[in-house]
Amino acid sequence: MLKKISFAGPSITQKEIDYVVDATKNGWYETYNIHIKKLEKAVTSYLGVKFGIATQNCTLALHLATATLGLRDTDEVICTDFSWVATAYAISYTGAKPVFVDIDPDSWCIDPQAIKKAITSKTKAIMLVHSFGHPAQMDEIMDIAKEYNLRVIEDAAPSLGSEFKGQKTGTFGDIGCFSFHGAKIAVSGEGGIFVTNDEGIYKKASLLASMGRTDSKAVFWSDMLGYKYTIANLTAALALAQVERIDELVAKKREIFSWYYERLKDVQGLKIIKEKKDCKSNYCYPSILLQDSLSVSRDEVLEKLKALNIECRPGFPRMSRFPVFEARFPNHEAEKVEKWGISLPSALNLTREDADFVCDSLLEIIE
Repeated sequence: MLKKISFAGPSITQKEIDYVVDATKNGWYETYNIHIKKLEKAVTSYLGVKFGIATQNCTLALHLATATLGLRDTDEVICTDFSWVATAYAISYTGAKPVFVDIDPDSWCIDPQAIKKAITSKTKAIMLVHSFGHPAQMDEIMDIAKEYNLRVIEDAAPSLGSEFKGQKTGTFGDIGCFSFHGAKIAVSGEGGIFVTNDEGIYKKASLLASMGRTDSKAVFWSDMLGYKYTIANLTAALALAQVERIDELVAKKREIFSWYYERLKDVQGLKIIKEKKDCKSNYCYPSILLQDSLSVSRDEVLEKLKALNIECRPGFPRMSRFPVFEARFPNHEAEKVEKWGISLPSALNLTREDADFVCDSLLEIIE
């Protein structure tokens, strides 16, 4: 039987085991949140931001972001059309409307010019994604936000360790949100974190994340409608060990990308997505775009790779096509990735031989 080549998965060492065992033995009673606080400090120190709130997952961090900014049903938020749907749902949870715009064909991140064309009197914020670890063009985006007085939320879910012009992703906008989902670069199974440099935003988000509870008038007193979004201490212990190894994990992801790039960069019929100038990608999910000149479809390629026990992922469908949303713009670049995009295996147990087998198989299929 052919070896299973997984799309994504973590690197777990004795460090992670020790941290989780420690949390199991000692993370209770008066130390019930010790690993949560350590995780928040580790992430904020690594990013160079002031405040962090660890959450049960990144979707909840994103909802905290939109809720904290006070979005309402009369507001619009400009959003990439290429992402996991949590990006847009976090907007919709507030009643605000996501306005989906196109992506840059070279990074699959939101196109700054498309943002500018979509701004109306109802626009209150921009929700961008550092797609698959590739940094968005944050200088242009922040200039637009300043010009039109818009808030900026960075869905940095897959991009821990990525940089734009030497600055970490998730630290440019009003709020950044990262994921520790099991398929991300640093994992805890489920988990996320909300970060900001704005103390007012942090204080409001802290209230929202803990049921609006302040105990200001009585034990268990709640001053505002809130949610139960905070992470568990055991989960935080695993995430903490991973965050402390983030440079090592980024180096491994970049090595995996280099294996693919070496083999695929000059292949006719496909384009490999590479970090742009002034960007450092963590290459969370190395990706390619097949050309429509090929004699096989993207889905045929995926099926044939699956038959070889190679797990890949198709490009996201455009969220503007989902029944709960509406399309204002056609977003042709996102449409191309929806039809022809493939993310290649990048589990952290991948070997050079595995990557060669993926490339050999892919080339045989498309040629």
